[in-house]
Amino acid sequence: MFKYYFISLKNISFGETYTMKSLIIIALFFSSLLPAQSFYKKISDKNINTERQTIAKNFIQEFLNKCENKNYTSFEKFNVAKKFEMFLDEKLSEICQKNETDLGKIELQDFNSAYIHKTSLTTDPVELYVFNTKTEKNPDIQFLSVWIYQDRNYIRGMVITKEKPINPNKRD
Repeated sequence: MFKYYFISLKNISFGETYTMKSLIIIALFFSSLLPAQSFYKKISDKNINTERQTIAKNFIQEFLNKCENKNYTSFEKFNVAKKFEMFLDEKLSEICQKNETDLGKIELQDFNSAYIHKTSLTTDPVELYVFNTKTEKNPDIQFLSVWIYQDRNYIRGMVITKEKPINPNKRD
């Protein structure tokens, strides 16, 4: 039955000029564009969830303290998404050592902005909290950002970057 569907699709919808191979290539092309449909929308200052903003700030500070003190234990005070938790359990010491070598002392500064990231109706919305930062060895690095799921405030990830980790083609 599945095979018949593809054969009839060729004959009915597109005529003889398109082959099944062409249809598959077109379908793969359009499906590859689906991730590009995700976007970040800036959250206005009055609508920022201060609880999640505080969680993000405290998580970053805890991360920096753990690295500075070479304490590579888990983040027990925070709800951390399972995949990110497993990543941290495996890579925290390596990340801290690389940051120390490449960036030196990292200083968390003030809050910059917040964004909501929504990819589809079936995924949990994630909020991105961006903080200004200063590093000892690399002045190009400007931002420390944390992703937090709106559902139960689980931390999904963290990154330190030169630019805000949002799609530059989208406006606020």
